[in-house]
Amino acid sequence: MELEIAVMLARVRRVHAALLDRGDLTPGALADLLSDLRRAVQALPCTVPESDTPAREEDRDLRARIARTWPESGFYDPATGRALGHCDLPTEIGDALDDLTDLALNLGTALALADTGEADALAWLRWSHDFHWGDHVQDVTPHLRWLG
Repeated sequence: MELEIAVMLARVRRVHAALLDRGDLTPGALADLLSDLRRAVQALPCTVPESDTPAREEDRDLRARIARTWPESGFYDPATGRALGHCDLPTEIGDALDDLTDLALNLGTALALADTGEADALAWLRWSHDFHWGDHVQDVTPHLRWLG
């Protein structure tokens, strides 16, 4: 069980690091990392975290950092994943920077919780996936794959 926890937290660290410092990752490779993490988290048991959520980096500051890391991200059509031009008006508009920022915030929270209790970190990871960041992965991955 401890090995499984360590492997899961290593996977979270890898994805979180990729969101903040892409290195040579393409948007398509990031989409693969996000999809793989989502599948792994869906296999975790559904529990409610017991610890309080630690303080997080300001959303605005993190969004600016991610915009520098993934500059090709922007608004997209969730139905197709295609980037939007200035005159495109689909029924719904996706915001890749918002998606990536929320992912970084939620994964960062899980990693901060891991410092105090790995069980709570995994509980938070699954809970926050089910109620928040899982939808962001589902929405943004077609756009990241469209970008390449």
